[in-house]
Amino acid sequence: MNAMDSPVAQTESPYEIIRRLEGLIRTGTIAAVRHARPARCRVKTGNLTTNWIPWLALRAAGENASVWWPPAVGEQCVLLSPGGDLLGAVALTGIYSSAAAQPSDREGVCHTQWSPTDFMEHDSTTGRLNINVAHGITLRVGNSVISIDEQGISLQAGGGSATVNAQGLAGAPDVTTGPISLLRHRHSGVRAGDAITQGPL
Repeated sequence: MNAMDSPVAQTESPYEIIRRLEGLIRTGTIAAVRHARPARCRVKTGNLTTNWIPWLALRAAGENASVWWPPAVGEQCVLLSPGGDLLGAVALTGIYSSAAAQPSDREGVCHTQWSPTDFMEHDSTTGRLNINVAHGITLRVGNSVISIDEQGISLQAGGGSATVNAQGLAGAPDVTTGPISLLRHRHSGVRAGDAITQGPL
């Protein structure tokens, strides 16, 4: 029996095997992003554009441990395709490119860029953390809240509140410095006329 009597099936042909091997790992760019559940993206690789496929997140364990940071159109990525089939591919983002260069070139720096104006950077050589945002930051622990925006800083905790802005410091229900209450403190040495009182008791 010669080879012609037992032809190789198309799925087992050397050409099909080579095609699948070439499809195992490919580079591409994000062509479209679907943010609605289930979140998916499409990737352009060569002359092909994939169907809607998942991307690899930092964590994906629901309420126990999850990170939502969708890729951006034009971001360079790697396609991982089990069996070389793009229908089952997963996009792995995180490759710098000339169109989206690295945000820093300093050793010892961890820099996270959220937008052209918003970023967080930690420098291990100086031990400093810098958070820069254009509009505001809110930190919440239980019922205690600290809000920072361009107008000032506000604090709410334990039923009281304080605000620091261009008009100064305001608090409710009272402002105290050590044992001195702004609302309830008294002065000694008070006389009628234009004399100035002593400091608060």
